[in-house]
Amino acid sequence: MRKREPHWQSAEDRARVAAELIEEAESLTETGGIATPAEVKRSTLPPPLRVALPPEPPVAAAVDTAAATVPAPAEPVPPPEPVRPEVAAREAASRGDQDGALAVLDAAIAVAPDDPVLLRERAMLLAATGRYGAARRDLEVVVNRQPTNADALTSLGVLLSRKGLWAEAVPHLLRAVEAEPASGAAWYQLGEVRNHLDDLAGARKAYERAVELEPRHTKALYGLGIVLDRLKRPEEATAMYRRSREATTR
Repeated sequence: MRKREPHWQSAEDRARVAAELIEEAESLTETGGIATPAEVKRSTLPPPLRVALPPEPPVAAAVDTAAATVPAPAEPVPPPEPVRPEVAAREAASRGDQDGALAVLDAAIAVAPDDPVLLRERAMLLAATGRYGAARRDLEVVVNRQPTNADALTSLGVLLSRKGLWAEAVPHLLRAVEAEPASGAAWYQLGEVRNHLDDLAGARKAYERAVELEPRHTKALYGLGIVLDRLKRPEEATAMYRRSREATTR
């Protein structure tokens, strides 16, 4: 103990030591206090490394970049148009699949039994395969419901002509040209029927009307030549035959 040391016994020494202690205390207060052992150890370490972080991009630029990468919404693609049954049937028939074509039309007519286009299409296909009775029934359904349907009337006249029913074909073809006077096909078929019935004047008139409407109608020109031959007008007949050949080769 210091108080046991002899040089601490005088009052002068004690005053001097007290003054030094007070001065040291004031100095520690000004420098922030007494350092802890951890602080002393830290003071011996090398200075810390300083890492510079990259600056953050501006908010507006980030938004613009994000907007640029977002794809524009795709425009809606409309669904493909459904293929009409008669078109599908014609394509099947062109490939030689007559049964497949009839199946398509049968299914469509089961849904729409009054559709004149489907009925006429099936009738034409039935006639092409020799089923004239079924074809006639379909066409008669159409003309009974639509008495002025020139296409169905003409088709029925053609069908009856193929069966040799020339006289039965006449009224249907007359109704066809009355419903559609500009139909060259109907006038031609009327000329054919009347020629077979030996109505030469009526046949000539029908053929000539068909040629007026369609000057390059090769069959009407040829039929007119036949009628003129039968009327003993060979020069005019020869001219019609020539026009028919020219129309064929052009």
